[in-house]
Amino acid sequence: MSRTSLRIVDMACVGPWGDTIEGMASYIEAPALQAQAAAAQVPGFIESAFPPLVYQMIRSHMDSGNVRDPARLAIVLASALGDTGTADCASRNLLAGQVHNPLLFYQSVPNSILGYAARQYGLTGLMTALAHAGDGLSALLETAMLYSELPDVEQVLIIGVELRSDRADELLAELTEGKAMRACDQAVSLLLERSSGEDVSEAGSSEARVWADDTTAVVYIEEVRGQSAADSSDRPARPLAGNQGLADLAIAASRISRGEMAAPAAVYDDLFGGGGYAVTLNR
Repeated sequence: MSRTSLRIVDMACVGPWGDTIEGMASYIEAPALQAQAAAAQVPGFIESAFPPLVYQMIRSHMDSGNVRDPARLAIVLASALGDTGTADCASRNLLAGQVHNPLLFYQSVPNSILGYAARQYGLTGLMTALAHAGDGLSALLETAMLYSELPDVEQVLIIGVELRSDRADELLAELTEGKAMRACDQAVSLLLERSSGEDVSEAGSSEARVWADDTTAVVYIEEVRGQSAADSSDRPARPLAGNQGLADLAIAASRISRGEMAAPAAVYDDLFGGGGYAVTLNR
């Protein structure tokens, strides 16, 4: 079975570090918290940072001029815990005996903000919102790869969004068995497109090729049994709960394309409770 090759066209992120890939790398690698970067509010959405973060990612790529045809752009939005900001607000109001606000229906927020962005930018392509049980990188890449093989899809925008909340911190502490996480409001996205390179045959559990800029960097996704792929004691800190794999891939691709990192570079996509995927970024 052949797989379509993908090329990274553009990357974007926003969080306490600001809105640069280099700032995100510094935030992950250094313990000091940098200045908080807040996404602008979106009309019609209240309380939560989730919708503004999604909209800012879409706006960044649309404003960059790298989206060639809005009608052929597929968008995949993913989150481990979803819009906990809206969910927490609705729960607090319920406990306080307040009348339920229909705008605080957290399950509809991902679809609603995608619909709002679609109207603003004339996006008429495929859109999917999904949840994952870990870092999310493999789920996003696999979905993007499948979408890219469709004849009416030219580019795929993958977006990972996570929020900081007391509920999220408690869930993550339980899901990750107490491992230190630095929860924060943050989003990371990659704009991908089909490459003119040759298709590749599926190997192992799944496989994808991703080109970073024009450097012919290749991404392979290979399933890991337990944590056998790497000694976790030698792994760097992974503070971006739910979005770490996507963040690490963006940082590695950026550094390899600038010649600041030697290929191959290993990126890990952990699952809650153990196991996951090993992603190798290589020229």
